[in-house]
Amino acid sequence: MSGYLGNQPVPQATQTRDAFTATAGQTSFATRGYTPNFLDVFLNGVKLAAADYTATNGSDVVLASGAVVNDILEVVAYTAFDTANVTGATNFTVTGAFTSQGIDDNGNATALTIDSSENILAGKTSSAFNTAGFELFGNADKGKFWATRDGGVAAAFNRKSSEGDVALFAKDGTTVGSVGVEVGSGTNHLVISTPQNAGNLVFKGNDTGGTETRLAIVNVTGSEAVRPYNSYSDNKYDLGSSSRRFKDLYLSGGVYLGGTGAANKLSDVETGTWTPTVVFSGGGSPIYARQLATYTKIGRFVFCDIAIIFQKNNCSGNLSIENFPFSNTSGNDRGCVTFGYFQGLNGIPIGMIGSGNAKCDIRTALNSTSYNDDLNGNAHITNGFLDAETNFHFSITYKTN
Repeated sequence: MSGYLGNQPVPQATQTRDAFTATAGQTSFATRGYTPNFLDVFLNGVKLAAADYTATNGSDVVLASGAVVNDILEVVAYTAFDTANVTGATNFTVTGAFTSQGIDDNGNATALTIDSSENILAGKTSSAFNTAGFELFGNADKGKFWATRDGGVAAAFNRKSSEGDVALFAKDGTTVGSVGVEVGSGTNHLVISTPQNAGNLVFKGNDTGGTETRLAIVNVTGSEAVRPYNSYSDNKYDLGSSSRRFKDLYLSGGVYLGGTGAANKLSDVETGTWTPTVVFSGGGSPIYARQLATYTKIGRFVFCDIAIIFQKNNCSGNLSIENFPFSNTSGNDRGCVTFGYFQGLNGIPIGMIGSGNAKCDIRTALNSTSYNDDLNGNAHITNGFLDAETNFHFSITYKTN
């Protein structure tokens, strides 16, 4: 079997050539293989007609007439060319319109779609923000992407080994901020950064392994947005401004005002209304024309305003106003009572809240015989000091526990 006649055919991948030098009267020639009906047979360079040979078993070519000694028989076998499977092309060019049904993922799904707007879609075949899948936009929206996932995280970013930026944000090519990570001694801290030498928010975990988390501000001085830094800022930045205010602030703990010591902590502010009641130590049921009271509690201090009009209705004994919203602190603190208006009382009212009590004893500085400013003396107001109807309007300040 000899080599090729003339130039080597191109491309090699689609044909196989066998050449034979015949003996006298030889009719059968064993080839390296062919697909029936996919071959050409040449004798001394002349292509034989199909009637001049038989080629059916995929191996042998049998001439209808025996060859002459030294005749050259050449068999060219072609492999089938499948246009649906192109392999090994260095360049693939389509000069006309190209229509694609998508890139198939192992034959069981459309893995990638390029639509008419040059958008690349993964996991879906049409552009829709609320449809799960990924979209990378072309044309006028080029650079935009959507990631939508049903019931799970839509995007994840992971920086390994070193601390620093995880995501950068820029305007016209200049970085204006970033989100990154700073490594503490016991945990990683999330850092939301602004340009260099500005304040940067740090969501700081507990370096000692505890559960406490703090929001702090760090001063960045290095070229990388979140590190290195000089120190955490103290007493430098405002929260809002006179014309850019926040609205409501909800805290479950306290506020330190003007300092960081325990004496600077404001842990409670509360306002409300309550219903004052008149009680006589000897009993009876007063009849009310008015029972109004409000309170403001700031820390341990309680401020109350009381307006009460009542008839004594055959009551007897000493008078007190009760049902205050908080009890007075234990000890010698008596509170401060100021009467703004009173009517129907034969005397000048004064009052006090006793230690640990939630009531105010009403007394008088002028009894039937003389002035008496001793609250521990016999100056309790009884029904004998009152007219048929009595009107008190007073305020009181005291401390609670």
